Amino acid sequence: MKNLSDLRVADLELFITAAHLKNLGRAALLHHLSQSAASAAIQRVEAAFGQALCAHERRQFRLTREGTLLLERAESWLKALHETVAAEEAPPLRLVTTHAIARIAVPAVLPLDLKLMRPDSAYAAVLRDEADIALVLDNAPWEGVVTTEVGRGCFQLYSRVKDAPVCPVLLPEDQLEVLALQQRWSAAEALVIKARIPSWSLIADICARSSEVGFLPDFLAEDLYPVSWQPAPSAYRVLALYRRPTPSFQMRLDIWLQKWREIFMRVSDSTL
Repeated sequence: MKNLSDLRVADLELFITAAHLKNLGRAALLHHLSQSAASAAIQRVEAAFGQALCAHERRQFRLTREGTLLLERAESWLKALHETVAAEEAPPLRLVTTHAIARIAVPAVLPLDLKLMRPDSAYAAVLRDEADIALVLDNAPWEGVVTTEVGRGCFQLYSRVKDAPVCPVLLPEDQLEVLALQQRWSAAEALVIKARIPSWSLIADICARSSEVGFLPDFLAEDLYPVSWQPAPSAYRVLALYRRPTPSFQMRLDIWLQKWREIFMRVSDSTL
């Protein structure tokens, strides 16, 4: 028997995420839950609908016929709920980020008020209340704001050519990630630089259309191959920066954070 009065929106969102990832453990990580808490949430969803919605297997989250039927309806209902909540808030949330991060992070949260700028300028915009959220790499002391991780990955040298030979490389302007690469390289021999390019995105576009080797974050390296002759990759985190949120702002923000986590998790999986 259905008892929808006990149904929690957060539990239903976890069910949907686990269904798409086919893995409850990974879904639990995205929702900041322990494995036991995630299992309890799925059991509450099943109890609310009075049906077994998934096969409780250790390594795979597999939907039953009833779970498959519920999934589409649940997604439609939650989308309508989120749109209703968003429609009651005005103006749209203001996002500031770099061009490189915007390439993959912005489509998931349209519509919005978007401005592209350097990380330090994006941080300053949040502090001055000129923006609600900044998406930046975790490469500076971001003080006076709330920081939430939405993704992680690594920087490496990439090429469209599989097994590309040793050659001069394209680097962006001097940033912490670039300086760290050069320091690791200098332990053996100097890294030969072919050109300095002003943006990560432009390097990605050049490498995608030529045989050049460029230094990139993995989220811009789709269809490119890491070169074998480089030092170990350097890790990064993508952070959302914002001031202490009100309850209504937090509701809208949580939707964006969840979408960004899913995007960066897919990027990470695709580059393994």
